[in-house]
Amino acid sequence: MPSEGRLIFDGTDTNAPEPVRLAIRRRMSMVFQKPVVLNTTVLENVAFGLKFRGKSGQESRAKARECLELVGLSGFAGRKAITLSGGEMQRVALARAIVTEPEVLLLDEPTANLDPVSSEVIEDFIVHINRKMHTTIILSTHDMVQGQRLADRIGVIIGGTIAQTGTITEIFYQPKSHGIARFVGVDTILQGVVRGNDQGLAKIAVGDTLFEALTSALPGRKVSLFIRPEEVVLTKPEMVPPITSARNQITGTITKMLPVGPFIRVIIDNPVPITALITRRSCTEMGFVAGMQVVAGIKATAIYVLPDTAGSIGP
Repeated sequence: MPSEGRLIFDGTDTNAPEPVRLAIRRRMSMVFQKPVVLNTTVLENVAFGLKFRGKSGQESRAKARECLELVGLSGFAGRKAITLSGGEMQRVALARAIVTEPEVLLLDEPTANLDPVSSEVIEDFIVHINRKMHTTIILSTHDMVQGQRLADRIGVIIGGTIAQTGTITEIFYQPKSHGIARFVGVDTILQGVVRGNDQGLAKIAVGDTLFEALTSALPGRKVSLFIRPEEVVLTKPEMVPPITSARNQITGTITKMLPVGPFIRVIIDNPVPITALITRRSCTEMGFVAGMQVVAGIKATAIYVLPDTAGSIGP
């Protein structure tokens, strides 16, 4: 039972007699982070749920084989499930979960312990279930990129509380607080004051540096600027074109360079701290090193402006 609030499933309050709750649970399936399989054949594992629903052996086996084909394990039916790899076990668990044709599928970090190839197979299957079988899927993950790849709607949980819900754009590009911004990968968070606003294009002072960004905030209003690292383009000062679509051209000094897989996280400072995410190839070709002066180009549309609750200050 919920510790507080109400849990509604398809219009039915789950705070109901046991027969009602059992009927609701039968319309769901769940796959855990660590795959759990029975010490029997792969086919028998997948058909397990159908057995408890009173399906005949022939019908159960036929349905189980269909699901194994969906997850790419059609040739594994007679294998012992406990002899499979982690990725294969997870696919067996997924096939077992969908063989009963659930209306809601709950997934607890289904790719957390898998290699990249196995993760891609699982993700493709998740999309197939959602799109082709019209199954509602609730998936928990710590992988921000995976959330962007798979989700139609995202809820960010911080400290056991849902801090924000929304579309991918709302969550990753329009966070409602500094905490959420940090959580979803916004490295550059600056605080400033609106100095002018011309029909939604504002000039915002961050110390002695002036940014241009889109916002309805009026002059004098304190605001926070959220800039995702992939929205920052770094160039050498002598290479900045005379005409550019990036209204903000901030000259600074590289203070740190951190490898992040195929990318390099470049941190610049003076006059303001800004983080950029660029490919290793670009970094090598441009010859970026710590201590070098660079120009950070940022479009006005790439800056999300969040008015501070503290209000305004004088001009």
